[in-house]
Amino acid sequence: MAKEKFNWKGLFINDETSEGEKPIETTSAPPSSNSFPESGKSGSKFPVHPPKATLVSDSVLTTIIEMYESGFESLNKPGYDFYEFFKAIKAVGSNDPSVYKMAFTMAQGVDSNVSKNSLLTQADFYIKEIEKVHKQYQNQGSSKKSKILSTQKNRKDTLNTEISDLEKKLIEIQNQISVKKDLLQSVDADMISEVSEIDQKIVANDKARSKILETISAVVEGIKNNI
Repeated sequence: MAKEKFNWKGLFINDETSEGEKPIETTSAPPSSNSFPESGKSGSKFPVHPPKATLVSDSVLTTIIEMYESGFESLNKPGYDFYEFFKAIKAVGSNDPSVYKMAFTMAQGVDSNVSKNSLLTQADFYIKEIEKVHKQYQNQGSSKKSKILSTQKNRKDTLNTEISDLEKKLIEIQNQISVKKDLLQSVDADMISEVSEIDQKIVANDKARSKILETISAVVEGIKNNI
């Protein structure tokens, strides 16, 4: 009696349908001149890649509503049941009691087995199937969100660790640079002192040479002149 259960594509995952998982084919009830005028059946299909968003924008909400309506249609049972009754009421767009009475009368004209209890039982079936799908999507969404947040946390922890390591290395390098600068200044001081000492010795060497040669020259002149 019932068609296959919901086989809608996932809202939060990229559902790649295998060859053994073909989309459900909708079997519509045969048209009847006694039924309420129905609005055109939605031709929208479940998107393989649903829109990604964190806020409920109008476009996202419209897409998801169309997915549910299409899924609801895919559950339609053969013959006249709650789905056709629902479509008839929705087509009129009124919740007036007289609309329900007229719709019910027309429904019984199409199928004499239609009753209040049968419609309520069938409605309960559709409601439960929609709730199952909602729960499934809710779990999928929560699971994917948890994975994304976990991945985000892991990436942030990794990057924070790497940044911390680099900062430690930077501090070490800065300390090494400071030490090298101190050494550079001390080298300048040491070299200046050594160079100054050498300069003094060079000057003293010149003076000592001049003085000793001056004395020797005086003695040489004394020998020349006095002997």
